[in-house]
Amino acid sequence: MSNQTELYAALPDHVKKFFDRQYESAYRLLDASRHPKTGLYADSYKTFEENPESKCSIAATGVGLIGLCVADMEGWDSEAGEKAILTLNAAMGNIDGCRPARDEKTGFFAHFVDMESGENLQSEISTIDTSLLVAGALFAGRHFKETFPEIEEMANDLLQEIDWSVVVANKDDGSIYMVVKDGQGTLPLPAYNEYVLVAHLALIGQPENKEIQHLWHNNFSEKKMKELPQVNYRNLPVLTDTNGKHGQESFLSSFVHQFPFYLVPEYAESPVYREFYKNACLADQLKWKELEDVPSYVWGYGAGANDGLHGGYHADQINNSPGDIASAYIVAGFLPVNPSGIYDLYALYRLHLPFDTYENPNDKEDERKLRAAYRFGLHRYSWWHLEQPERWYPTKITLIDWSSMLYGMTAYKRGMAFFTDRLNQ
Repeated sequence: MSNQTELYAALPDHVKKFFDRQYESAYRLLDASRHPKTGLYADSYKTFEENPESKCSIAATGVGLIGLCVADMEGWDSEAGEKAILTLNAAMGNIDGCRPARDEKTGFFAHFVDMESGENLQSEISTIDTSLLVAGALFAGRHFKETFPEIEEMANDLLQEIDWSVVVANKDDGSIYMVVKDGQGTLPLPAYNEYVLVAHLALIGQPENKEIQHLWHNNFSEKKMKELPQVNYRNLPVLTDTNGKHGQESFLSSFVHQFPFYLVPEYAESPVYREFYKNACLADQLKWKELEDVPSYVWGYGAGANDGLHGGYHADQINNSPGDIASAYIVAGFLPVNPSGIYDLYALYRLHLPFDTYENPNDKEDERKLRAAYRFGLHRYSWWHLEQPERWYPTKITLIDWSSMLYGMTAYKRGMAFFTDRLNQ
């Protein structure tokens, strides 16, 4: 038994009960967002509306495939393998009437497509969202290798259908194109960011390509991690990009650090990256402590919807967090390096958002809204509104951001081996 799984076994019964409920709910939200006919996954779960919504996110579909692996391992879904097959068939255009929009020349997918037809919903052809889909497919292929070998075959076919060479914007500084248009890359983004995943998949998809080799080995390999752009927070070196605004030090939303940790094998296993990961976690926590009258269990700079409070979707980060909305799934995502975070989540649940037991006899509408908004457990919340008569209730949960809840809780209970065993070729 690993040190990580020993921590789960040693949890007090009341905390373990909360953990188990929140953990399984992390999968149940994904399943509630899945189209039953195509197996594609919605961009978000609508807390007060009918689900699934009509808009599929290709990235969320990759998350859904990893969710099926977790559900299979935990025994939550006896049809997980069959569901993965349907999802991959839909993604690859093998289901009548469903052909997700792709760039004809390179094979990259549109970010948002119709859940049934696959029609492009006025969105860009996205390299990172395509990569999140492919990463989920490869993960599922390795997980179901013995029971459903066709999943791995389809996943490898999907990987090879894409011309990854188009993602290289500047092989010397690690810039990667975010968008593909008419077979050409556009909108370069400098390192460091979640596009590490794009570079990793490009390398395994076209390992003989010299430009891709240079992009990876001279920017993103373990020996180069310490040379990636950094910014200090209280003397803590934290990885960042190079886009400081008006001379201001620029931090990244915490999910940016989490995606490579769970989805890129070299980053999942690297002690160098693990130190940077710890620093990102601690910087997030410490910045929240600077806010007045905020308890220590409130933190988590994540991305998500602020509808009805501070505009729409926003990627919150140090020094750029409108209204200081906290994301509980960020706390979960850091559990491998901050295991005490489970007690932060429990405190939030027990003291403020007891989603499964909450009652308000004086305001039944408030009771209904809280239980609906947090039906699948903790996610985004406004500390400043938690104790006010007029709470802020999130209207949706974006699946790609919710993935940190599932990944972090899986790693806490099962150890990072669950990921590394399925990431390595």
